[in-house]
Amino acid sequence: MAGISGVLAALVGVTIWQLERRARIAIEVRLATRQEQFSVLAHELKTPLALISATAEVLLSPTPGLLTEDQRRFVEEIDLSAARILLLADNILTESRLQAGVFTPSFADTDVRPLLREVSRTMRRLADQHGQRLALDYPQRMDQIAIDAALVRQAVVNLVQNAIRHTSQGGVVAIRAYQNERDVVISVWDDGVGLDPAHRKAVLQRFVSYSGGTGLGLTIVETIAGIHGGHLMVDTSLGDGAAFLLALPRTVRG
Repeated sequence: MAGISGVLAALVGVTIWQLERRARIAIEVRLATRQEQFSVLAHELKTPLALISATAEVLLSPTPGLLTEDQRRFVEEIDLSAARILLLADNILTESRLQAGVFTPSFADTDVRPLLREVSRTMRRLADQHGQRLALDYPQRMDQIAIDAALVRQAVVNLVQNAIRHTSQGGVVAIRAYQNERDVVISVWDDGVGLDPAHRKAVLQRFVSYSGGTGLGLTIVETIAGIHGGHLMVDTSLGDGAAFLLALPRTVRG
């Protein structure tokens, strides 16, 4: 009798294991399918959003004629909203490609300072909309490093957008670059409310957000850092703002 009970227990155990395995596979397939759907949707959104953003930029220029104050405000809101959704689409596409293992970075020797100037120009309008000051600082001389410039730009844009989201009206967001013996470090600091120490690690997890965002941006930044052999650090305390430091190695990739 004891032998039969043992066999039954073993059969039940195997059956439960098989059911759990099938459930895990079903969940993974469902997630993969959903991720593919999100990727297709993001790709389809990018072209019309880029067109909307380009049209808004033309309207904001003096070429078509001067806008009234209300018209300018409405067009700026359209432009900024399109830019935010474009960044989200870029994040979804990057995440999907990385998860699928079909993403190949394109490394080239790059001076990060022009890249940071371009990000600063792009994000200044968003900061202005919130009445915030966006500062940029770097040394007169910096070494070139082997990076995928498009990926690093995406990472810095995500960090700046995150900082603007956490900074109050009239606050300051600062982008700073410097280098040490090992790394080129890009720091994005804000004077917002900061983070509780218990949330430092959690904020880098996928889909975790304490500010109403998607919770994807910082995960993408950390992944981009890892692709470059670098890392993302968080320096924050509750009530004292936060600094996110993207460290990229100066050594040439083999």
